[in-house]
Amino acid sequence: MSKNKSLLARPATTTLLAALLLGLGGVAQAQSSVTVFGVLDLGVQYLKNGDKSLTQQSIDGLQTSRIGFRGVEDLGQGLQAKFHLEGAIGPDTGAGGDWRRRATVSLDSDALGELRLGRDYTPSFWNISRFNVFGTNGVAGANNMIYGFDGKSSTAKTVVRSDNTVGYHLPDNLGGVYGQFMVAPGEGSTGKLLGLRLGYASGPFDTAAAYSQTDNNAAGDKFKVYNLGASYKVGDAQLMALYHVSEQTVRKQSNWVLGGTYKIGAGLVRASFVQSKNTHSVTGNDYTGNLIALGYRHNLSKRTALYTTVSRVTNSDKGVFLIQGGSDVLPGQSSGGVEAGIYHAF
Repeated sequence: MSKNKSLLARPATTTLLAALLLGLGGVAQAQSSVTVFGVLDLGVQYLKNGDKSLTQQSIDGLQTSRIGFRGVEDLGQGLQAKFHLEGAIGPDTGAGGDWRRRATVSLDSDALGELRLGRDYTPSFWNISRFNVFGTNGVAGANNMIYGFDGKSSTAKTVVRSDNTVGYHLPDNLGGVYGQFMVAPGEGSTGKLLGLRLGYASGPFDTAAAYSQTDNNAAGDKFKVYNLGASYKVGDAQLMALYHVSEQTVRKQSNWVLGGTYKIGAGLVRASFVQSKNTHSVTGNDYTGNLIALGYRHNLSKRTALYTTVSRVTNSDKGVFLIQGGSDVLPGQSSGGVEAGIYHAF
């Protein structure tokens, strides 16, 4: 929800001073706006990984807790200057205070698209989030099974975001076609990145394909990701599917994600199945895991919801996939989680 400050809500002296400053700033400043936004998400979680269990207060079961600022200035003739600063927070402890989720500045043209610079989401990550019923959060999130190898982020720092990026986003006037292109030069400990995404959305149908590669070590080994996702709405139901692959040298992980949602009044039922198959081309080892999940979200308002989710991971003899947040599992052991919480956006 926007928290744009209004001059009418200020004392008379403050209003006069602000008016004078706006007058000195010219027309462009008078047409700019800043929005404060955020999410607070807290719950209780029970995890059982192998023979070890854990009960804890959890965060981010539905969406990642965050606070951010975004602004736009109308430059005229369909051109806007924009900024976006967003940082994760830990409402259970009050942790947080940086802008590691996103920090970008951009020029956006209605006719030509958006040129965006800074720390941002990689093109291949968007499909993971958009075509997964549970997104990337909680005991059923895609991060438990899809990221990198064995459900972990590997050594690449570009599974979700990348530093130092230059990105281009297509304009919104292409008849449902959307997409982006991103490069990063590989400064510091983040390797050189190249990524792109192209999609099409019309009515109830949405589909997109994406690819990214990162120079992931001094030898130049490339961490590669490619995926294809789709969703389709039928009445109160929505179906989703995603095929996702991660590769680096001798390792390859393939993922299938199938799921759906169904609206019941103020509620939303969610169900998902994920299969992760991780293979090693030298040893021939097969690390496979399956996740099934069921959840329910009840909307108390447009900004507040209660939710609960239950999920279970089963592994092959060498599989070590698990619900993140608890103890590691031994090869072949199972993992499960139950979570209930409250979500509020502002």
